[in-house]
Amino acid sequence: MDPANNNNNFETNFGLDIFTNLIKQNSADGDNSNLIISPFLVEALLALLYLGSDGKTAEKLKAKLQLQRFPNNAKMASYFAGNLAAITQTSPDTQLEMCSKIFIDEQFDLDVEFQKIAYKYFLTQAEKQNLCHAKNLEDLLKNCLQETLKKSQTNLHCPTDNCKALLLMAANFRNKWFLPFSAYRSGLYDFHVSSDCVKSIPMMLDNEMFVKFVELKEMDARAVELPYEHDDEISMLLILPNKRDGLRELEEKLKEVNLSTISEQMQMESVQLLLPKFQIDFECSLKTILEKLGFSLLFGEDSNFKNLLSPQSASTSLPIADVLHKVCLDVNESGSESSTVEASKPIVISNCIDTRQKFFRADHPFFFAIRNRDATYFMGHVVKF
Repeated sequence: MDPANNNNNFETNFGLDIFTNLIKQNSADGDNSNLIISPFLVEALLALLYLGSDGKTAEKLKAKLQLQRFPNNAKMASYFAGNLAAITQTSPDTQLEMCSKIFIDEQFDLDVEFQKIAYKYFLTQAEKQNLCHAKNLEDLLKNCLQETLKKSQTNLHCPTDNCKALLLMAANFRNKWFLPFSAYRSGLYDFHVSSDCVKSIPMMLDNEMFVKFVELKEMDARAVELPYEHDDEISMLLILPNKRDGLRELEEKLKEVNLSTISEQMQMESVQLLLPKFQIDFECSLKTILEKLGFSLLFGEDSNFKNLLSPQSASTSLPIADVLHKVCLDVNESGSESSTVEASKPIVISNCIDTRQKFFRADHPFFFAIRNRDATYFMGHVVKF
């Protein structure tokens, strides 16, 4: 198997496991919101923890992250470094604003070599902080998000007092479409949130966009791939169930599918494309989800982070209080960025679309992923406005 596809397949499956569990968790809490996570960035942070671990903790992380797919640790670190560089260092128009942090309480000492590896290969800062009080943690999170994402508002729940370690992974992806939409063709269309809820929302229209498209008959869905202006072929893959209420069923089927396989089935077509403009600012705790997925050892007193802490440390046990995750995405005519194009005042446009040609009409809940052949950087769904 192609190593790139193997890695991407793992990230897709790993991400969908987190994703579907989050959906169930949010539904149980009565929250049916738009959602986005970064499988790649969460995996990278956990892989870095593996390099800082020892004993059973290392064995568990290696198994759960399937790190045996890499010949050695150096190859593994290079894989993450290369794919982080692909999305952070290519051009001024392509930028992943990210904040990846490993905080440990000031009673511990960090291993200097681990700190160097964390920053060089994983763009992660491992640092000592006063984590003893929840108020200190709250201020710390707000400062980090303000510095990197220019966002200080957060509803992330801080662990209780006497926290020993905390992980934070936050990201904001910005990029321009290779084929931008015309702001002057945007207008108000009906979005079918559910069978009894229809909202008129701003949507983007292109009658003849030449992009990759496929009918996924076995999934009762269709997919389109919108390329970004990027040397590494990063694109947004959008998958739309044919049934307006079919997203939950589609996402269950996606757990058995490699997204690369879907991309390989696509052909360049002239597509009549209708897509909502949307913003997602999603944040969550991943602790409960990761415990369900077999990572519970990270959060217990039996955790062993011998290679993360300095040799002088009295104990190698460093239970992680939580893994906090935040992702922001703004999709509009220009791409995934703050819009610089002033659209005319939206007007209600006819919903008539010529069904004789290929069409992708995202007027009901849909799934999306931002990826290239090597990595699935983000995945999410849009379900309401």
